[in-house]
Amino acid sequence: MTAAYLAVDAGNSKTVALVTDAEGTVLGRGRGGNGDIYGAPSVADAVEAVFAAVGATGIAPADIASAAFRMAGVDYPEDAAFWDGHIRGRLGEMGRWSVKNDAYASLRLVDGSGVAVSIAVGTGPAVAARSKDGREEHSGFFVFDHLGGGGLGDAALKAVVRAWMGIGPETALTEAMCELYGVADGWELRHTFTRRFGARPGTDLWKAARVVLATAGAGDAVATEIIAAQAAAFVRYAQWCARRVGVDLASGELPVLLNGSVAASEHPAMRDALTSELARVAPAAGIVVADASPLSGVVLDALAEGGIDIGPGLLTRVRDAHPHDFLMT
Repeated sequence: MTAAYLAVDAGNSKTVALVTDAEGTVLGRGRGGNGDIYGAPSVADAVEAVFAAVGATGIAPADIASAAFRMAGVDYPEDAAFWDGHIRGRLGEMGRWSVKNDAYASLRLVDGSGVAVSIAVGTGPAVAARSKDGREEHSGFFVFDHLGGGGLGDAALKAVVRAWMGIGPETALTEAMCELYGVADGWELRHTFTRRFGARPGTDLWKAARVVLATAGAGDAVATEIIAAQAAAFVRYAQWCARRVGVDLASGELPVLLNGSVAASEHPAMRDALTSELARVAPAAGIVVADASPLSGVVLDALAEGGIDIGPGLLTRVRDAHPHDFLMT
């Protein structure tokens, strides 16, 4: 059989696996549930989600020349060792594999080299940097702000409730959030997420991300400030990651990639806020908005680590390698 290359992108909303040949042609796809050992209902659930996605590709481990696992929850060395042991036990016939945090997933989408800073704004935050000499750093558990889609929803809920209480400014988020969740006002919105019996899970707030983006795009000052605060925090973490690999973000030595469902949304408010904040903090840094999913970057990692040269043609093929609905939560 033609040598196969396995890419696994495991997150809190889903796990996706893709197998290609050396030319980037798709040989198999698979999906699973929450693959984050910190975020899944249990560690066992996360393990089963990841290997269910891999198994659904239909490719035998012995046919896989190289595999890249980019996973939410690989935050400390022992997390990578945990997954390495499970991969060895279940898929040990593979030629080689690597395990890293999912923040590294997008780095090769700039030019194939993987030398860059990545700011991925999805349901949560993922920031990573890699220097020319191979040093790496990612945000992991060193993020102390509620960022990404979940953070947008949480901040919007608080803004609506404060407006209802009369202790915060009026905002168009009130109408938008109440319509989204089918409630009448701020009291009911707070109640539906915090009551003792029958409350909505906090993960339902992820749904509000596009509402916040659209409301900011329409000019609402409260929604705009929520997004600006997130953008400033993301850039701070990007600067920290860059410095950890020996580069000042302001030097322009590392390009900055923006990716993730929130940053790449059809509503550009977060993308525009990040671009504006980067222009203020690091005006020499080149900014690239990803035109492919993080999974495509993981495919490139699997290929590159398997000895395949990542040229422009391969970059293009990998970016277009899967249907949009495959990546939807």
